[in-house]
Amino acid sequence: MANGKKQPQEMKDKELVEFATAFLNAYSASAKSADGSSATMNRDRPYSLGPGGIVEITEEISEAQSGFVHRAAKLLKSKAVHEKAISKIGTDHAHKFVAAGNKKVEDAVASMIEEVFEKAATSFEYLAPNYLIRFESPVTQIKIGRVKAMRTADFSAERKALYPDHQVEIVPGNGFSLQFTPKIIIEMRAICWIVNVDAVAENVEEEGKWLIDVAVSYLRLSHEQWLGNYPRLGIVEPHPVRSTLLHNEGVKMQGPRLLAGGGSVPAWYEIDAAVLATSETSKFTTSADLLFDPPKKSLAERVSQGLGWLTRGRQAEDRAERLLYFFTAIEALLSNDDKTAPVVQTIARHAAVLLTNDNVARAEIANEVKKLYAFRSALVHAGNRGVLWSGANGAQMLAEAMFSVVLEKVDLKIKHESFCNEVAAASYGAAWPPP
Repeated sequence: MANGKKQPQEMKDKELVEFATAFLNAYSASAKSADGSSATMNRDRPYSLGPGGIVEITEEISEAQSGFVHRAAKLLKSKAVHEKAISKIGTDHAHKFVAAGNKKVEDAVASMIEEVFEKAATSFEYLAPNYLIRFESPVTQIKIGRVKAMRTADFSAERKALYPDHQVEIVPGNGFSLQFTPKIIIEMRAICWIVNVDAVAENVEEEGKWLIDVAVSYLRLSHEQWLGNYPRLGIVEPHPVRSTLLHNEGVKMQGPRLLAGGGSVPAWYEIDAAVLATSETSKFTTSADLLFDPPKKSLAERVSQGLGWLTRGRQAEDRAERLLYFFTAIEALLSNDDKTAPVVQTIARHAAVLLTNDNVARAEIANEVKKLYAFRSALVHAGNRGVLWSGANGAQMLAEAMFSVVLEKVDLKIKHESFCNEVAAASYGAAWPPP
């Protein structure tokens, strides 16, 4: 289960139970007042049709259901929650409660909460087309924690071996399509992603894509020499599960002068034997396990968050967006719970500590970080988009360098607070990491 031992206690949460009880009671009262017909209903209000009949959605129902949904969402956290899904479960159980007639409200409440938590604790394998990875023979797949990139033909063969009589077949092709023959044929791009996702069904695509983003940055920073059309500094990285436009769709006009077309070949990550060897080292696999299932308040938790934002930064086409994402990654790594410390100065000093032990160079790096942070602040607080490509690229270079150093030199299992304290101590002139 996604939330482990905490779930039984959370299912008995006083506020959650009170909202659920009020919701079911209000639903039952509304159903009885309508007496199973539409004649007595207020035409200005919505209604729900189901096993419990036609039920007018009163203000009492709406308020109690909204309270139940938001309380459940707060308890279950974002990955396990989709508010519409919880709302639908509530409506279904309310209709069953009304239709049953003599069921105790306590039992109906327990059943409704149980289904919400049960649906939230599910896991899925997410299959998606892969537009970012290419394999150099004889390599055919690579695993990065919960994320695997592989040939669709190989995945299809593995699935057939597990489910030989299944009526759905997945085959490699040029893109995604569905064909309905005696069997259902799902055509998938020749290279695919397979991601193990712990999330409610409605959030699988979103969470799966985030895990891919974490995996891509982790692999990118763990391997040194990339071949092929690698997404270098300042290059927009293609979306991992969606195709990229090869040609610009638009026309630039200057009087009679027209500029149309143009474009570039999308970059990719070439997975050769050397990259595969990197991904199979014990350090890589151990850190990957930590990054995809990090202990609470650990450095691994913050690094994992930052890696995802680094990828989002490389995917962004707008300079201002790129800079904002890269600083979000830096803050994920270096921000702490000390509300009294000046944020900009702290992040600038700590960033410099990660990148060099030369105190003169530290001062120069800290000043550069402050300059770039000024663009970030102007963007966030005043909406000022005045960011140069050199600024966005500088933020990317600094952010990726910091994460590379941390991945190489620091035990990700330590508390994030301990990491921040070590860096803070070194910012007064000591060597980092400490001997």
